[in-house]
Amino acid sequence: MNRLEERYRRVLRLLPTAYRQEWEDDMVAAFLDSMDTGDPETAEYLADYGRPSLSEVASIASLAVRLRLGGADASPRSYAWGQAVRLATLMTMLTHAVMVTAGIGVTLWLAGKITWLPAPASDWAPTTSSSVWLTTWNLAGYAWLPAYLALVLGQPRVAQAVALIAVVPPAITTVVTQAAGDTPLTVSPWAMRLVDVLLLLGMTAFHQGAPPVPRRPWLLALPIGIILVPVPLFTLQAVAPALRLLDWPGLSCAAVTVAIVVHLTVRGPRRPARALPWSLALTLLAVATVALRAVTLTDYHHQIQRTALTTIASVEVVAVLAVGVPLAVLARRALRRLPPAAAAT
Repeated sequence: MNRLEERYRRVLRLLPTAYRQEWEDDMVAAFLDSMDTGDPETAEYLADYGRPSLSEVASIASLAVRLRLGGADASPRSYAWGQAVRLATLMTMLTHAVMVTAGIGVTLWLAGKITWLPAPASDWAPTTSSSVWLTTWNLAGYAWLPAYLALVLGQPRVAQAVALIAVVPPAITTVVTQAAGDTPLTVSPWAMRLVDVLLLLGMTAFHQGAPPVPRRPWLLALPIGIILVPVPLFTLQAVAPALRLLDWPGLSCAAVTVAIVVHLTVRGPRRPARALPWSLALTLLAVATVALRAVTLTDYHHQIQRTALTTIASVEVVAVLAVGVPLAVLARRALRRLPPAAAAT
């Protein structure tokens, strides 16, 4: 085995074991044949120093995603994981869409356009910018709403392209402001940018073989989410300053905890396989929120209320773990009952 074949086989490890056992030799033979130019010197050079092209690696990575996060015709375990990633991505995208949509209402409230709500506190006064470009740049986050709608309506590639508009400006702003020292070096902005990148990657699970997203419930979830979450939240924070100690990671922990409690309550005991994708999706979100909450604890070190903030954060982590661990155990048991990929094939 020459170095080129060795490097290609290393890339093929991205594929599931069962698929690789059946097709690896054929794929290697086809790849080596495509690299053969008929020139002995070139062939000798490629055998030692050649590497799979980026397009070839991307093609294998795309195939690996389709196989590991399968559609309706995939093995039961692959389908369960695929649905879990798709559901987790949809729920996170829904959260973004709900918050940015409600953000429009909050902006109007801060500007005094919603007179029937209590007037905002003085420290909530909106900051305006005289620069049109800066204002447009800051509005890029609202692209999460059309990105979510595109994903629900069956256009994942469009959703990814639109989501880039919401991801790139905040990422550049984080790099520039923290590199210039305009703001203290904190972990939270970087953690949020990582969540955005994971969302972009999660959209790749909506491949051609994936089942279509049921439009009606996910479209209805948007106005329902706005009514149930941001509107009461901002109203309560306006009249109860103590609630402002809940930051975005803390709110995420609270939301995931409530979602898991509801899921465990209504989960059908006789149909664990049917509830498995939701169990796996909520487990993934629980792991993500606990990790997000843990890495952002360092931002409290220089805060005046660091003791109270750290205590609240610890309670949030314990709450997620208290419901997330039992859910993960139930999901693991249900997953082990499903036939593996080789048996299903």
